[in-house]
Amino acid sequence: MFFFTQKINWQAIIGQVGLILHIPVAMAGLTLIIGVIYGEWFSLLPFGALGVFSLLLAQIMYRLTKKAKAAHLWDAMVIAGISWIICSVLAAIPFCWVSAIRIKEGIDSEVLHIFAQPINALFESFSGFTSTGLTMMQKEGSFPHTLQWWRSLLEWIGGLGLIVFILALTHLNKQGFQLYYAEARSEQMTKNIEGTAHWIWGIYLIFTFIGFLLFLVSGMPLWESINHAMTVISTGGFTLTETSFQGYSLSIQIIAMFMMLIGSISFAVHYRVICEKNFGILWKSMQHRLLYIFAIGGGFLVLLLNYWNGSSGQYANSFFEWVSALTTCGFSTMDLSFFSPMVKLFLIMGMFVGGATGSTVGGLKIRRVIYLVSGVFLRMLSITTQKEKVITQKQEKLTNEPPGVILPSTAKSERLITAEVLFSLWTATLFVSWFLILRWVPKGRALDALFEVTSAMSNVGLSSGIINSDFPTAGKWLFMFLMWMGRLEIIPALVILLTLPLITKSFCKKEK
Repeated sequence: MFFFTQKINWQAIIGQVGLILHIPVAMAGLTLIIGVIYGEWFSLLPFGALGVFSLLLAQIMYRLTKKAKAAHLWDAMVIAGISWIICSVLAAIPFCWVSAIRIKEGIDSEVLHIFAQPINALFESFSGFTSTGLTMMQKEGSFPHTLQWWRSLLEWIGGLGLIVFILALTHLNKQGFQLYYAEARSEQMTKNIEGTAHWIWGIYLIFTFIGFLLFLVSGMPLWESINHAMTVISTGGFTLTETSFQGYSLSIQIIAMFMMLIGSISFAVHYRVICEKNFGILWKSMQHRLLYIFAIGGGFLVLLLNYWNGSSGQYANSFFEWVSALTTCGFSTMDLSFFSPMVKLFLIMGMFVGGATGSTVGGLKIRRVIYLVSGVFLRMLSITTQKEKVITQKQEKLTNEPPGVILPSTAKSERLITAEVLFSLWTATLFVSWFLILRWVPKGRALDALFEVTSAMSNVGLSSGIINSDFPTAGKWLFMFLMWMGRLEIIPALVILLTLPLITKSFCKKEK
């Protein structure tokens, strides 16, 4: 029995996926330049081959379906989901290939041995492109500049989105907005979606450069400043060491927190500040006002919880970890085993919520939390004396609204229901995944498992130490699935799953 009757435009899907596959081509080209600069000639073949193969595949897919009819929203969801998977698979190739070459050349490095294994390379690629930040790079050893750059570039591109990058370079008109929406974005700053994409990329570049200058002036080395500027504005969390931001000065850590907050502010708000000089919007917008309150208030609460549990003394680190969790960046300045279970649970709440919609953060987003709370208030108001008659005597007028809730407009009703649906799906996915991951987690670390699952689903990257290169392969696949679903905000992933029976249905009809 099929619950959905949806016609799939496969030509449009193949063509648009082919268009997006030009992104790894450009990324490989940039990385070749890094290889030449640092004299890492061993990396030229892997990245050159990736660029050529991706270009051929992209051109074949795009040109063979160039006359395809326009993709609908369902098709756009499929395009977004498939593109993230294929690009992540392609991006894993250099990790394996370059590592294997270096090991064959006699370079004894634990990190290289880790990435020479395809499953670890694929995990790193998924984590990078989804701007999650969970990493297999937890061992010491030589690691080429090209792969360091590749990890940072993955997060920088993925943090903003594959489709936004393509929209800035093409003219897809109506299809462009559908793809933009399919990648979990809806804010439009100009009359056309291409103009919006141009502004987003312009703002993104500006803040990346600002982050680079701030890190450099504060004493961070040039190469580290470049890479960390890319991974902080994308709220990704990859660093060049296995200890993240431990060891950096307090001033550098403060700059990192500032840039995390910048990355968690909506691009629409940045646009109004830059173009309209409307600085008041930074405070007038309720979700951003709550973002600042959560960031400061939550940091103090972590301090109080640490003090209450006898773990005082880590003031700056407590604030840093909380801001990193709330903005879903994933940078860390300390071992999370220092924190009590209460603090870990509070960090889980921060990762679950995330920052503002229309930014580079993951999580549920603050605006949706506002809608959910509004729904609670509406439900409470519906049973007051003033609303009692409306509920009991005029049921026929409420058929288009949630039971017992009076909403003033259809738009508000739609936003509330969408937030509730996504909250339900997000929560259900988290708990099912938590249940499954407990299969590979040592006894007594159930809370750490929930921490890790939430970090993956919300594209954060903070780790309690459970996920590492020795983690079972099946568990790594589950984490990759969670990172992918979280980046797409679940709905496109469900669309792909629902498309599978539609494919079966179409084949059955052809056989008849």
